[in-house]
Amino acid sequence: MRTAPETRQVTIRQRPALHSRQTGFSLIELLIGMSLMAVALLSIAAMFSTGYSDVHAGGRTTMGTSAARQMIEDIQTLPFDSLVNLNNFNTTNAGSLPASNPERDLARKWRYALAGEGTGWPAYSTAEKAMWSTLTISGVPLGAAGQIAVVQDSPTLRRITVTVRLPGRTAGESIPVQLTTLISRL
Repeated sequence: MRTAPETRQVTIRQRPALHSRQTGFSLIELLIGMSLMAVALLSIAAMFSTGYSDVHAGGRTTMGTSAARQMIEDIQTLPFDSLVNLNNFNTTNAGSLPASNPERDLARKWRYALAGEGTGWPAYSTAEKAMWSTLTISGVPLGAAGQIAVVQDSPTLRRITVTVRLPGRTAGESIPVQLTTLISRL
């Protein structure tokens, strides 16, 4: 036997609306938020140029330190009695070149490495230019200057100080890199 389906009454309850209007940002809130974001982004963008110049200066300092280390290593190859011939040598002054070799050739090499050919210096031969290289940053010569001081602390001990002056961020400013070593005679 079949019976007729029973009818049920279903009531659907509606939830009360939490907000009666649409929500979002007003135009003023949006403008304030965008202004704050613009100030923050401009501050961050300004840091990039400062960071770039600091990295560039760090690279120059590293090159200057490497050049000073190489100069000290070259000096250590010289005979002990010849070290005094390098006292007061300055790569910006051709008159301070040592009078004889091997010190004279090393001094010319250092001048070429730090600042290139320059004026007022005896011309570099093609063979010298092929053997030596000039320190450059992005293809531009480093433009540094080097100076050597030799102090006789005792008859068997010499204190060698190599100073490399790098061009600074502003004209006339220089950044010194100074290394000192002791060389003794046994």
